[in-house]
Amino acid sequence: MNGDIEKAMLVVRRILSSSDTEFHSRSFILDQVRQYGLFFSGWSLLSKFVEWQNCSQFGLLQYPTEFADFAMEVAKLNIDDAIEIGVYYGASSFFLAAMLQRANKKSTYHMVDIADRIPAINEFKSLLNLEVHIPATSDDFKGKEFDFVFIDADHSYEATLRDYLNLGQFAKKAVAFHDICGHEYDHLSGGTVRFWKDFRDSNATEMRIVQFTHSPTEWMGIGLGVKEV
Repeated sequence: MNGDIEKAMLVVRRILSSSDTEFHSRSFILDQVRQYGLFFSGWSLLSKFVEWQNCSQFGLLQYPTEFADFAMEVAKLNIDDAIEIGVYYGASSFFLAAMLQRANKKSTYHMVDIADRIPAINEFKSLLNLEVHIPATSDDFKGKEFDFVFIDADHSYEATLRDYLNLGQFAKKAVAFHDICGHEYDHLSGGTVRFWKDFRDSNATEMRIVQFTHSPTEWMGIGLGVKEV
């Protein structure tokens, strides 16, 4: 895992020191995703990105082109403070935190999870403005306001709704959800797919709704609601 972490830290440094031209270039950001690396898996829907996979479980647990476009979109919002519910090993969090901090040096990224699985947190803290809250859930932040809220924890419908009611609805600029096409969670009262459809239908007149769905078969996906203030 150490080699994958060192590689990720190099990418974080590269993003933070990138020129404006580089930072606003999709090809540059997507190349950083490639160099950062994906979570090692045998998932067939990621077969075209097999050479992007790391040798360990430290890596982006994301569909790479979705995540690159999503990170670039959120970085445009000049985020002062962000919170992610459900960070697993923290790989996606570190990448997104780097993007937000490159856009706004004051940006602070709060990482929330029920279990401590994050490797090399002190090394990443030396580069990024991170606050780690473990063990914790959205219940511990109920009603608090952050510029940006990213929900990627328990994928049952009820838990996603709870995270949204606790935190997401109070986001000052934007709220996002992972696995909006994750039909593997449909047995959990409709899971994240059902929640996203409800959210999108209820908020389309109040927010700019953006969907990042690149998989050839419905899978993963990131949904973003941006408040036009």
